[in-house]
Amino acid sequence: MKVILINSIDKLGQKGQLISVKNGYARNYLIPMKKALLATSENIKIFEQTRIFAEKKESEKINQIMNRINDLKLIGSVVFFMKSSKKNKIFGSIGVKDIINNLLLMGIFVKKHEIKLPQGLLRYLGIHQVIFNPYKNISTEIQVSILSK
Repeated sequence: MKVILINSIDKLGQKGQLISVKNGYARNYLIPMKKALLATSENIKIFEQTRIFAEKKESEKINQIMNRINDLKLIGSVVFFMKSSKKNKIFGSIGVKDIINNLLLMGIFVKKHEIKLPQGLLRYLGIHQVIFNPYKNISTEIQVSILSK
């Protein structure tokens, strides 16, 4: 029996793929669990239209994300002025919230889950690399400079 997958299923296929499975598997599991549609000509046309709409929406979202990344690259570096000891260790630390607040002052809105600190909280003077990951596989590095007051 030919079916169109509504969701990606491991070892079976990807979302939107037209596959052939055993009749019982389709009737008793895939179709009742709303994981697949029967592959009639009408369902294929409907699914193609929704797939095209979803792809267009996805490409618009990626364009918006690329614009945000370009805005971040224009900034160059996020700068913090902190008190520090003689061993270049700052008093306190700089975390995700601090970086978000500093970017917000510059006019760029970033969500908490989009910033990753690969080495944990920033506790020393110098230039640090922070990862900005706004969507799936799209990411870039932000430079964070911590200078002494």
